[in-house]
Amino acid sequence: FGSSIALAPPQPTRGCASLVAMGAWCSCEETSRNIRQTQGDITTKGVGAVLEEAAGTLQEKVVQAAGSLEKFLDEAVAEAEKNQAVAEAEKGTKAAEEVAEKAAVQVVDTTVEVAAAAVAAITGTMVVEFDSGNGAVKMVAFKTPQLGLTLALSGGGCCSGGKAKVAIKSVDKKGQAETLGVQTSWKVMSINGTQVMGLDQAQKLLKEGVAKLPQA
Repeated sequence: FGSSIALAPPQPTRGCASLVAMGAWCSCEETSRNIRQTQGDITTKGVGAVLEEAAGTLQEKVVQAAGSLEKFLDEAVAEAEKNQAVAEAEKGTKAAEEVAEKAAVQVVDTTVEVAAAAVAAITGTMVVEFDSGNGAVKMVAFKTPQLGLTLALSGGGCCSGGKAKVAIKSVDKKGQAETLGVQTSWKVMSINGTQVMGLDQAQKLLKEGVAKLPQA
């Protein structure tokens, strides 16, 4: 293809004439101008050069679009990783708080048990720790072997869905337990600082504690 090729100037088409009649002359004029520009480029540069330039322009636009897409994907991946890191951090914080809370409860329980044992040793009494209901804890110091109470298992049946606990079954009238304010249904938590786990163990701990008490 040589530069000597002469191309006829574009002629208005019926479609363009229709657009002119509808007031769209600007669009037709722009299209005609682009056609004339392309014809001029082909005349001066040749068809091969014009096609090569067009291909280069198209390739550049494709590269730009690919770059924009890559950037968008990188940002999306970074945002997803950030959200995941935040979620894992929150999960780790919650787990740490739960562990700390459990540790604090264990420390408090241990402190109470040690305190009860110390009180019993110093005062020569038998200290029994009760759960009087609604989370309230009562510590009662028995001074004589005549306790004036009986124990039994409470709760933990097929309907309650919980583990049976050792509780006060009865309190003798005008006995030591009644005088100290002990009431039926109170749960026995510990005896002289030893946590109560069952009825047999509780009976044994009471027997050992009573043996150390002075006779009235």
